[in-house]
Amino acid sequence: MLPASRLVEQRGLVRPFRTDGGTRRYSRDDIDRIADITNLLAKGVNLAGIGHVLKLRDQSHRLAAELSELQATSEPDRQEVRRLRRENRDLKAELVRRDQPDPPDQPDSSVQPDRSHRARRHRRKTSSSSDDGSAEA
Repeated sequence: MLPASRLVEQRGLVRPFRTDGGTRRYSRDDIDRIADITNLLAKGVNLAGIGHVLKLRDQSHRLAAELSELQATSEPDRQEVRRLRRENRDLKAELVRRDQPDPPDQPDSSVQPDRSHRARRHRRKTSSSSDDGSAEA
């Protein structure tokens, strides 16, 4: 490629594949990396600085890939945490409702009225019917 390509390779900035005959074969990534090196050299960055920049860039790409993987694998866990928080909130609300006293007007629906109450109501109905009949007579 360039006469400087040997120097760039010696510094470990690019590692092209070599054939059995020693010919360098540059991959698309190698060519992109060389373009980045050329741009940094044009901006006045020396080879040592370029090495640090490229190392940090590679590390950043690896960390971004690792973060994406962690986010993908932890999504079910996050969904479960959200579900448990909703369930916890609902249970707390239910406890608050149960701890509140019933209004005095309304009887507790879980308590069945006793038979004497039913009998009194039945007696009232029958006595009011007889009162109507005696008023006519």
